[in-house]
Amino acid sequence: MQKNEFKMKYVLTLIALIFLFSYSGNACSMYKITQDGKTIVGNNEDWINANSEIWFVPAGKNKFGVMNLGFDNSFTQGAFNEAGLVYDAFVMPYLKVKNYKGKIKVTAEDLIAPIMHNYSNVNEVKEHLSKIDLRFLDNTMLVFVDRSGQYLIVEGDELILGKDDEHAFSNFYPSQTSKLEEVNLPSFQSGLKHLKASKSEATFEYCSSVMNSFQQSITQYSSIYDLQECKIRLYHYQNFDNFIELDLMAELKKGSHKLSIPELFPKDTKGYQFHKTYNNADSLVSYYEAIWDSMSKKVLPNQIELLEAQISQMLALTAEDWIKANKDKNEAIKIYRLVIKLFPNNKKVKKNANKNIKRISREIKESTKHNRVDGPTSDN
Repeated sequence: MQKNEFKMKYVLTLIALIFLFSYSGNACSMYKITQDGKTIVGNNEDWINANSEIWFVPAGKNKFGVMNLGFDNSFTQGAFNEAGLVYDAFVMPYLKVKNYKGKIKVTAEDLIAPIMHNYSNVNEVKEHLSKIDLRFLDNTMLVFVDRSGQYLIVEGDELILGKDDEHAFSNFYPSQTSKLEEVNLPSFQSGLKHLKASKSEATFEYCSSVMNSFQQSITQYSSIYDLQECKIRLYHYQNFDNFIELDLMAELKKGSHKLSIPELFPKDTKGYQFHKTYNNADSLVSYYEAIWDSMSKKVLPNQIELLEAQISQMLALTAEDWIKANKDKNEAIKIYRLVIKLFPNNKKVKKNANKNIKRISREIKESTKHNRVDGPTSDN
């Protein structure tokens, strides 16, 4: 792919991001179908981080081994266990959690692993979650689907069971939605259109076509699960022509291990090129500069401030993702400095960028000081 062609695709990606960030988070989609005793589940993970990963954790002292999916911050975005239980999460508008008194407190990081390692169906998950203080889910919806095809939607502290043969999920609360046609998410409406026009089948091929219809220009990976066979089909970065298939049981027999999703696919794809760009601060800065130059000429004057705020937020999230993944913090500072360069007259975003640069610089200084004190000493 030529450099200018990739740049244009990257511009289109950022246009999609501008839309998504009006929802203050990453949009995802999920679909399940159950026919003739077989359940297939598909998921699209939509975000700006190109470092998507899979990591396998055998059962050990627990009941079930688990395949986790996410990014290089090691936070589980989705999961699949050997009992045929699938999980995914959705960023949502604020929803107050009221029923929490007397319940068990856990952290967000510690919520999913015990469920996926020890439960096989959504009834067990519902029973478990009914005892947990879920206040940290006030901006998150969880969905679990089991081998029988039954599903559990977690909306704040509401635990809703369903058993429709087909069901699609995205960044909206089902209990607050009377008509799916009124959901204001273009990617979801595109998926609904495909579902209405096609003949449903509980196969990898059909579910893949559904997730293709739901995909956006920031879909980092798409995963399709056969809950009976414990098989996974994986696609990368909106490319539904190339896929790999994994056997969950075979992967768990290899022991704990991690796979980089981009590295599993050909190096000449747009997904891998985006992966390379994302992991080089200088390249990423150059592309964002080009994107700002292009987009700032296309929006109306009264939209410039909003555009500045949204692009600066994307840059900040990218910088913080770099830090969480233990990358060079000086490279993260480059990304924040771009904010100041692009928006010198926007006092709010400039102030926030300078604040973060100072914070990261202090962290670098403290880390350097710590290494000098605790590092190896010379024998001379």
